Amino acid sequence: MPPKAAALLSVLFAFASSSTRGQAAGLSVEPSSELFEATDDPINDNDLLLVEVILDRLSITDSLGVYASGQGLYIPVGELSRLLDADLNPQLGERRIIGTIGEARRSILADMAHGIVRVDGTTLLLLPGDMVIGANDIYVRPALLEKLLPVRLRFDEQSLRMELTALEPLPIQSRLDRLKRLRGLQSDGSASREDVYKVRSPPALLSLPSFDVSLEAGAQERTPRYPYRYDVRAGGDLLFSNFQGYVGSDNKGKPATARVLLERRDANGKALGPLGLTRFSAGDIFTPPLALGARSLAGRGVAFSTAPLTQTTSFGRIDLRGELPLGYDVELYVNDVLRSGQSTPVQGRYEFRDVPLTRGINIIRIIAYGPRGERTEDVRVVNVGGGQLEKGQFVVDFGAAQQEKTVIDLSAKESGMITSPGVGDLRVAANIAYGLSEGVTLSGGIATYSPTGLDKRIVATTGVRTSIRGMATQVDVAHDDQGGTAAAVALAGQLGGFSTVVRHSEYRKAFVDETVPRGGDGRALTRSSEIDLDWALRPTERISIPMSMRVSRDQYASGDVSLNGLFRASSALGGVYVSAGFDFERFDPATGGPRNRIAGVFSASSFAAFQWQLRASLDYGLVPKAELRSFALTADRDLSETTALRVGLGQSFQDEKDTTLQLSAIKRLPFADLSLDGQYSRPNHDWRIGIQLAFSLVNNPLGGGYSARRPGAASGGNAAIRAWLDDNGNGRFDTGEEPVAGVVAKGPQGEEIVTDAKGRALVTGLGYNTVAQVQTNLDNVQLDNVAGPPSIVEFNPRAGSVAVINYPIQAKGEVMVTISIRRGERKTGLSAVMLRAVGDNGETHDGLTEYDGSFLFDALRPGRYRLELDQSQAKRLNMRFEAPAEFIIPAQGGPAPDVQAMVRFD
Repeated sequence: MPPKAAALLSVLFAFASSSTRGQAAGLSVEPSSELFEATDDPINDNDLLLVEVILDRLSITDSLGVYASGQGLYIPVGELSRLLDADLNPQLGERRIIGTIGEARRSILADMAHGIVRVDGTTLLLLPGDMVIGANDIYVRPALLEKLLPVRLRFDEQSLRMELTALEPLPIQSRLDRLKRLRGLQSDGSASREDVYKVRSPPALLSLPSFDVSLEAGAQERTPRYPYRYDVRAGGDLLFSNFQGYVGSDNKGKPATARVLLERRDANGKALGPLGLTRFSAGDIFTPPLALGARSLAGRGVAFSTAPLTQTTSFGRIDLRGELPLGYDVELYVNDVLRSGQSTPVQGRYEFRDVPLTRGINIIRIIAYGPRGERTEDVRVVNVGGGQLEKGQFVVDFGAAQQEKTVIDLSAKESGMITSPGVGDLRVAANIAYGLSEGVTLSGGIATYSPTGLDKRIVATTGVRTSIRGMATQVDVAHDDQGGTAAAVALAGQLGGFSTVVRHSEYRKAFVDETVPRGGDGRALTRSSEIDLDWALRPTERISIPMSMRVSRDQYASGDVSLNGLFRASSALGGVYVSAGFDFERFDPATGGPRNRIAGVFSASSFAAFQWQLRASLDYGLVPKAELRSFALTADRDLSETTALRVGLGQSFQDEKDTTLQLSAIKRLPFADLSLDGQYSRPNHDWRIGIQLAFSLVNNPLGGGYSARRPGAASGGNAAIRAWLDDNGNGRFDTGEEPVAGVVAKGPQGEEIVTDAKGRALVTGLGYNTVAQVQTNLDNVQLDNVAGPPSIVEFNPRAGSVAVINYPIQAKGEVMVTISIRRGERKTGLSAVMLRAVGDNGETHDGLTEYDGSFLFDALRPGRYRLELDQSQAKRLNMRFEAPAEFIIPAQGGPAPDVQAMVRFD
């Protein structure tokens, strides 16, 4: 019976059977009111329904757990998207849903922290109550689900049926074989709310590191005839910190670049004891940028910050960096507009510098495409405002480094000397900010830096961040020790439908501002102006075209003037995600005539029939000469879960007009990824064949030594799970206790890892966010009357480290409790009575009786329990037990005898 109907029936039954105001009448009215107070949480267990889900007349499950509360229907996004094979990923820690829709992979974001929904370039407000964070999923109302997925939803509460009508083909409808399997799916019963099982995993003095290894060898027409190279990443614990290392070779297998890093992170500000630091790094770090003068730069040194780990605020521009393995290329999208791309790693990383942002919420998507058809997407949400802090909040960012030098300097071994000015000089940068009031934040900074080609100098800045007539406003001034000065004003806000950022800077006496993209080459500026515009064009109701334009003008102390412009637009058209844009540059030197350049780019991508991943790009010039420059097309297809195919075609329209054909076969093994690649180019008849092997080596701290796994273990967190039957209930694996096989843990790509005969399982590649989660279940455990900890296991990951997760499984029992009141010689069950079962073992379990006065307490550990009434309800109704009520769950678990408890009203 649906909970709403049960609650209504309980009120009517109690009211009809009442004979005195002081007895059942008090219970028939007050518990009903209390029930609504108790169900303010829209995903209260009392509102749980198991419903059938129909997609276009086809049943895909008959037991999806939804919540039908007084606030509406709430649907689990993660579980439903898995049933539909849709690309929706609930991120509980970040309180957001990300993903893509359709063959064009239109982007999706629902962000609770910032209160927005963004689908295919259109931003909407997230309405209050539309999105609720549960313990192991995110729940949404039907209206929000219809925004995130191309479906229409109809819910019939009487028949417990949820009917979905697809407005465009869904992935599941293109995979009939998988659909047939889904028809028989049953819920695992995990839809009900439960606590997250949080595991502490502090860094150790020393742990055996994990490794990500990529090996590549082959033969080719050109020199070297037999190239081979490698990338090796390492991660683990060292000196109670997280160690991260990297070494990469050239085409002759000789080490060419290396970096190391020791890092501590703590969201509670305890990264370095009681100092309030959220991050501390030593090794190859990046210094923080100042508002004027020194930019962020890599080098060997130390850095620390007190800024929250999950909070990223910036004004105008940011730098984006991350790992880029061999053969990968990345694309950068800002607010669904393709801004840039990179295919060649620099020290094993990608870097997008000076990325312009607009006022408000900026959705940054970094999509990585691997050489074996992999596609990963990193979504970041940056709230760009005036940079204001809360009143009284104080933030420090500091970095000191020998700029552009690595801890392991392989380049110095090659040359024995510094080859460019500024390399090797000490760069120190510090920023502070203080929230003077809710609307005003004061900032300051100091740095010593060596602009390219100039002597070392010291610069100090001061500024204020506020809002003027709704426009975020920043004012900064700077002065260096060589007499140079600078001043900058920046405004950001909405103007006539355009998200606008305007910045103007003035410079005197050869002040060098590296933070201006065109000032990074060391040339002194006299002034610089920039305007950034973002907007969405809607030619029809269903088509939205996000657009972005950036124009800048720089005047140098030498008299040279540079004018630069950029325009980009992206949209999904007929199942294809299309991006196009132009770059404009005009350089007017102090002597000589001006030079103009206009170039264009075009790209398209599609997930055709949800089988072929297609990408195409075209590069061309317009001024000074109209010409095609290059064209590229790649197509990836999964032939099975373990086998894939890649076909590539490239055409150069310049110089020798090369045509290149690429063909790759990929095998995804349980312990590695293997690919065989062939490439041929004409008219020079260049050819190349190669083989690439990528894998991880991970040490299991629970025993077994090192084992090979799929790539990703060294760049993200890992977990070793130990499951056993905890006979004494102390949560420790004691001598004589039996390990439990069959516990399932889901990996980052949805794969299932199962504990072995020793109760062990190793889950790798869980990412390097502030929190990692592993979902578990006991469906395959060959034991009755047992239960484990909550199914969502959460811990703080560190790159390459392996967190040990002790997973005690205990015998569990259940008991049916019935609460009644005497009516003469007759007993009448009482509904909506709030109960608590309190065990001698310290456990407490709450319940609310059904319409007949019954409630089933389940998942109880062995031991003695006593029943208690909710104190507030009992006091208000003058209600108490006639006699103490107790029960015992036997040591082997299972059902205990039913408990009949009588209450009375005094």
